[in-house]
Amino acid sequence: MTEILSARIEAQGDAVNVTGGTALQDRVARLFFVSILGAAPIENGWHCPRRSVPLANLVVRINTYLETRGWNVQRLGIADEAVQREIERKRSFQRARMAGLALRNGEPAFDSKLLRSALTKAGWNMRDRDLFPHQQIGAIHALTAVNAANFSVPGAGKTLTTLACAITHIINGTVDLVLVVGPLSSFRPWEKEVRIAIGEYLKTKRVRGSSAHRRATYGTAGPKQLLLTSYASAAADRAAIIGLCRRLNVLLVVDESHRIKRFRGGLWATALMEIARHARVKITLSGTPMPQSGKDLYSQLRVLWPDGDLTGAPDDFAQRVDKDFDAILNDVRPFISRTAKEALNLDPYEIVFHDVAMSGTQQEVYQLIAEQFRRLLEDAVTWRDKLEALKRGRPIRLLQAACNPDLLNRTDSQYRLPQLSVPNPTLMQRLATFRGGNIPAKSQKALDLIRHIADAEGKVVCWSNFVGNLDQFAEFVRKLTGYPTFQIDGRVPTGDDPRDDMSGSGASLGNQRIGETRELIIDRFLNCTGPSILVTNPASTSESISLHSTCHNAIYLDRTYDCALFLQSIDRIHRLGLPHGVQVTVHILRATSDGKETIDHLVDRSLRSKEAVMRQLLEGADLRALHTPEDPSEAADGDEQDLHDLLRYLLGEQLK
Repeated sequence: MTEILSARIEAQGDAVNVTGGTALQDRVARLFFVSILGAAPIENGWHCPRRSVPLANLVVRINTYLETRGWNVQRLGIADEAVQREIERKRSFQRARMAGLALRNGEPAFDSKLLRSALTKAGWNMRDRDLFPHQQIGAIHALTAVNAANFSVPGAGKTLTTLACAITHIINGTVDLVLVVGPLSSFRPWEKEVRIAIGEYLKTKRVRGSSAHRRATYGTAGPKQLLLTSYASAAADRAAIIGLCRRLNVLLVVDESHRIKRFRGGLWATALMEIARHARVKITLSGTPMPQSGKDLYSQLRVLWPDGDLTGAPDDFAQRVDKDFDAILNDVRPFISRTAKEALNLDPYEIVFHDVAMSGTQQEVYQLIAEQFRRLLEDAVTWRDKLEALKRGRPIRLLQAACNPDLLNRTDSQYRLPQLSVPNPTLMQRLATFRGGNIPAKSQKALDLIRHIADAEGKVVCWSNFVGNLDQFAEFVRKLTGYPTFQIDGRVPTGDDPRDDMSGSGASLGNQRIGETRELIIDRFLNCTGPSILVTNPASTSESISLHSTCHNAIYLDRTYDCALFLQSIDRIHRLGLPHGVQVTVHILRATSDGKETIDHLVDRSLRSKEAVMRQLLEGADLRALHTPEDPSEAADGDEQDLHDLLRYLLGEQLK
């Protein structure tokens, strides 16, 4: 007759005692309790210290081990409560998974009529903020899957979709309060959508100021509030937020969730995963959830289900990404919604190219830089050697020369470019001459376009990838046109760090105020009466920024080989909410030299060839990694094919 194995689990202070028969002392059990758990023997069993894991987790682990080996387990007190919570959590995950699958198969568990009924009860503004079909689908998905990711394309209205979901939860009593964690640039869109869609029903409040002030905000927060806090603040305020989650049923929204994509470690991701364990409902939002690879999904999905139900262990997830990423997508699909850009039904934007002839010193500098590259190539024997020499010379130097030669006189920390220093007295003399205040050819053309556009339509956003060029061009616009001119780059504080509230630090750029955040500058630009100009770089203004309400024209003084950044910058003025019939125009300036094409034309060909693939990754219905490099310099200098084409250009070969 088979012996019935029985054991008892009981919490004792900061440890767990496990007692039972002699089988608890066999070799396999000893290996588990001593080698894995670090337990000490006691009469008829083991004393298992909590060590670095929560006591409830230790109980569940011991219980799982014993039950899988056929033991009849008796749990006492809080030990039983911990196991019952774990059982319910697993059931909740399976219920949510099955509901998500049913929705995918056209059988939603949440009726759209219930969504509309809840919004009506809360006084939702159906006239100005009625949900588009794709937003209704997204809201129903979030309500069905409970803990859900909305990875719709940039500009699809994820904020409003999530707000509708939150209001429905509040009306149905499943949630008391909404906590949004995101970059400061996301705060204003949330405040705007709440104000227009629901008015006074939901009170918004920014969690800012000193640590004590932020803790007080969490401590006094009540139902029907929406709190906005940054990643840095959330990480610093982890304990206070967990206290809030224990006091109220909280819907945690992680906006621009790709910012916690770091696979190994990372303060923000770790803090949000811990906070998520205590939140009633979790939602993650991102238009670009996988900037580099499929591994970027791990932390974002782990926030939804912090115990790893959706992801498994990190090492297992990484292996699956490499071996069969489609299988991962199939597993997580019930919890993810995505709207393609085609579903937004936007009028297409127009691209206008302007070829601009360089002349005088600028043309000489460009040709001397090209000649400098050719000399680098002379000593390289093989084609591979020439490519490596070209890469070391930094192709972005040619882009600087075509844009504004004075950039070569400066360091550029973003692209790790020192001031140019070469044994060529002619080139160095020309650069010294240009520093005297010459207006680069493309800057002059941009000024002409600005006068024309501003007189007719008002606002223009001007893009350049080089901070030094932003400084000079913004000054040209102020002095030569007189239009109100605003500038944003990496020196302007985001305001995400809570210390920004007290420091008053920040760059003084033209007529801007010291310490002014990017959000305030954009707000002043958009609300400025009459013509106004925003001068910025894609690296600083490529996400959570909407300019389409009053700005419908963009001028690109330069572009790099980074296609994703270029397309994301266009989305700032071409997004949901743009009225039909409003023409969005993108002006692209390309330098010419002696009537011939320059590197600007090579970049243009490269971006056009990459665009179809990149658009499918950025805007398609399928969820795919962008595979963009972590290092912005690498993307800007171009990929292998870009280097091949540039090498042939420098060697005088005709390109198609």
